[in-house]
Amino acid sequence: MWDLNSTRLKELLTDLDEEAYFALGASEEKMPLVIAGGSAFILHEVTNRPVTHDVDILNADSRLKGIIRNYPELNGDIAAFCDAIPYNYENRLVALDIVTRAIGYYVPSLEDLAVMKLYAWRPNDIADLTNPSFLQQIDWDMLEHLVFNDHEAKASCLSERRYLEMVATYRQYARTWRARR
Repeated sequence: MWDLNSTRLKELLTDLDEEAYFALGASEEKMPLVIAGGSAFILHEVTNRPVTHDVDILNADSRLKGIIRNYPELNGDIAAFCDAIPYNYENRLVALDIVTRAIGYYVPSLEDLAVMKLYAWRPNDIADLTNPSFLQQIDWDMLEHLVFNDHEAKASCLSERRYLEMVATYRQYARTWRARR
């Protein structure tokens, strides 16, 4: 296991970018790579969690797949979680402020990440979603839109039962934490 704090995460992403630049060359547009999970919370700076053990890659340019395999800290196989992120998350991606030459790094919006965490609802997810910094920055109206709009979380979820469980978790979460921001 690796202990990746904010500094080490950024170094890792810079190293990946450098390898991609030398292996694939320069292009007019940077190759997109979307990071999710605990790493995204750390990079958004909205968690008390000092470290994560891997970098979950939600989506990456196909040209990067071979290079990603060279980094055991990078988890490039989280396709199984794609039904836990709202359908149109790409429209709300946040670019990371990391100087790069080949890769454009992105994280989902806080609200999209919250939906993913509401589906999982493990101890780390609960800690991330109840962190005071996160609670101060979350747009509750947007989160509610993503949870209940037919074209967002419901559209991406493969199971009605799984979706309804997430909605129940959201309702309890909102009742408990919305007023505390």
